[in-house]
Amino acid sequence: MAITNGFEMVFNRRLIFGENKVTEIPGILNWYNKKKVLFVTFSAEFDTFKKISSLLTDAGMAVVPYEVKTEPTLQIIDHGRDIYVAEGCDCTIALGGGSAVDAAKVTGMLAVNGEPPLFIAIPTTSGTGAEATKTSVVINNNNHLKKSLYHNTMIADVVVLDPSLTLALPARITAATGMDALSHAIESYVSLNATPITEMYGLKAIELVNKYLEEAYRNPDNLEARAGMMLASYFGGVAITAGIGIAHIMAQPLGGEYGIPHGDACSIFLPASIILNQEYAEKKYVEISKAFGVYKEGASDKENVQALLDKITSLQKSIDAPRCLKGYIKEEPSMDYLIDVIKRTTGHITCNPRPLNEELMKAAYELAMKD
Repeated sequence: MAITNGFEMVFNRRLIFGENKVTEIPGILNWYNKKKVLFVTFSAEFDTFKKISSLLTDAGMAVVPYEVKTEPTLQIIDHGRDIYVAEGCDCTIALGGGSAVDAAKVTGMLAVNGEPPLFIAIPTTSGTGAEATKTSVVINNNNHLKKSLYHNTMIADVVVLDPSLTLALPARITAATGMDALSHAIESYVSLNATPITEMYGLKAIELVNKYLEEAYRNPDNLEARAGMMLASYFGGVAITAGIGIAHIMAQPLGGEYGIPHGDACSIFLPASIILNQEYAEKKYVEISKAFGVYKEGASDKENVQALLDKITSLQKSIDAPRCLKGYIKEEPSMDYLIDVIKRTTGHITCNPRPLNEELMKAAYELAMKD
């Protein structure tokens, strides 16, 4: 972007990073004089949920648990809002992956009609970056479309990044969420809406993924690697405020249509996005190759972008991340139907380096179907 272009960004008011930092939550809520928490989590049996709940009750606060075990739907959001109102809650905590955080965002906003309660986000995966954004992805139960909602009031007031919470993360989820973080960083960097701030965060996220993702996958108890990936996820979340590109434009609707985990879908479409956008953002992909440590002085831009693609493929293989749609789509779908789904879900997006049209959607699908 031209440095004179205007832009706007919304950041969390407070970020707390470090092992066992969840112990600070009761003090934060006490300072705000909060009394009753709607506690959104993927499982009320999770040890950390029990630990934080106990800390809150010991501090004189009531806890209302709300389990969100799947990606949020309209019904899940409405039910959470009803519980919040009926129980008289005055703040919200989310503990979990992107689904729990996204559900808490919209629930809080709806419960108080545009003036959301104090919201604390505690991610337990390293990929979605939901704790850093004002965006929530929700499935419409009526038409099954997976759509993004945006509002400045949905961003978390406080984020607690505790890498120890990800030590028990299964390898498959470590891989999927890590590829999601990487796709956020790369797509935001080449976005037509990129800013000096998002570019800075995006490149740092790429460096951290390059350094730590494979290590976190192979040695899940490595706290340094987990910390690095948690920061990569957060930085990628900040960066993706610049907007998504063709990888996410395809991954989000097809993930909803075929039940593909979001990180897996992003992994599949990420290389295709680079191939299709290369002529429109080649210099930026060269900068990304530098962040990935594969840039060679004296090589052509095309050669350095190819080195980037080879590096991503190597990373995918090393962490068993999917690279093809065939394992998820058993029967050849109607292309007209898929294009319609994409158009109704993410077809409004205009910040991909290459202009979005049906030809680009079809080309991305075809590349994603190749072994």
